[in-house]
Amino acid sequence: MRAPSVWAVVVTWNRRALLERCLAHLIAQTRACDGVVVIDNASDDGTAEMLADAWAGRAVVVRLPANTGGAGGFNAGVRAAMQAGADRLWLMDDDVLVEPDALERLLQAEDALAGEGVTPAFLCSSVRSPDGHLTNTPEIDRRENVLGYPAWGERLERGLIPVRQATFVSLMVRRSSVARHGLPLAPMFIWGDDTEYTLRLSRSGPGYLVAASRTIHVRAAPGRLCIATEADPRRERLHRYLTRNLILAKRRHEGRGAALRYAASRLRLAGRLALTGRWRKAGVLVAGVADGARFDPEVEHCPAP
Repeated sequence: MRAPSVWAVVVTWNRRALLERCLAHLIAQTRACDGVVVIDNASDDGTAEMLADAWAGRAVVVRLPANTGGAGGFNAGVRAAMQAGADRLWLMDDDVLVEPDALERLLQAEDALAGEGVTPAFLCSSVRSPDGHLTNTPEIDRRENVLGYPAWGERLERGLIPVRQATFVSLMVRRSSVARHGLPLAPMFIWGDDTEYTLRLSRSGPGYLVAASRTIHVRAAPGRLCIATEADPRRERLHRYLTRNLILAKRRHEGRGAALRYAASRLRLAGRLALTGRWRKAGVLVAGVADGARFDPEVEHCPAP
């Protein structure tokens, strides 16, 4: 049986220096990628020129005419890798620095699971911040075994933990999964699109966190996304997308009740922010809840090449 063709998909916007580091880590893998797709979200910081000079013939570069956010970028990137014939799609943002054996470890885990007759919804790496703290921690899958106990610990000694939700920070997806479940939702624009996509992929069975596959996430603002603690005024408006997108993800994958409870929690937080004079942040949350009530984008499927 031939080895699967693995294509890395990297989405970037105005982070030329980080992108150069990300790509340098990709080409240093002990198991080389079979191809690299870079989606340039209309950067204006010299990214396009750098890619043309240093990566011509080494990567498929798709420059979008406008910034479509991470969601639009991954929609375009998954589509491009599928059209290139990728069997496995390795998804990451431009601020992800994968360890040299990260891909090799993901593929070894896939082989080990296949030997047990298990096809994972996706595989993801263990992620740490530059100073060593765990970040982008996936959500454990708590489905039960035949005895009625949560089964998440069954492969713990081998560093394989079943998860239902993860982020686009070294996430590997099978071609067959994309063909079945469709593309990431471009209309989500930013934040929460990876949550929705991995929940969609894992509805019938879990993905797996592969502890031996490691990566560093050089985030601009470390820590959980929360508008109450958001220190950058330029990012405040993005929490409207996050609120809307998580309402959608919960409605589609956890049920209407979960979506309503989350929306109510956002309105309670908006009330607390208003009481402390943070009216603008409160307004962002209220707008996000209103958007979430009517946000219902269709899933696109990639036609066969």
